[in-house]
Amino acid sequence: MENIEPVVKKLSLNVSAEKAFHHFTANIHLWWPLSGHSLSLADAESVVFEAYDGGRIYEVEKSGREREWGRVHHCDAPHRLIFSWVLEAPEKATEVEIEFADQGDGKSTLTLIHRGWDNREDGAEWRGNYDTGWEGVLSLFVTSF
Repeated sequence: MENIEPVVKKLSLNVSAEKAFHHFTANIHLWWPLSGHSLSLADAESVVFEAYDGGRIYEVEKSGREREWGRVHHCDAPHRLIFSWVLEAPEKATEVEIEFADQGDGKSTLTLIHRGWDNREDGAEWRGNYDTGWEGVLSLFVTSF
């Protein structure tokens, strides 16, 4: 089987790791671009990130219907998150790990590693889509503080 390299993104942030972690999770509904990055697209109203082991990541449609994106496997607030990325297709699950590290002077870094592409028949294609997709999503995160 092929070994498809993970998507890796590293960002410098002008906020502490604690503030970045909180904003990424508790405020995801404020910065995530639902209109282009959701299951429901125009019908998506919000997104929720339950930042605890076993928590869900899901979007909420205008009708109130919830659509699961993934499950939190590990939450070490405010430093590290590991979660599945399923988008209602558990058989095609990948995994995302995000680390928030303080750099001093109120600054931090965010490192995202999205792996598990070998679990999908279309893994190489999806990896390419997410490589550029994460750039756009994370740029919105950075500018939303």
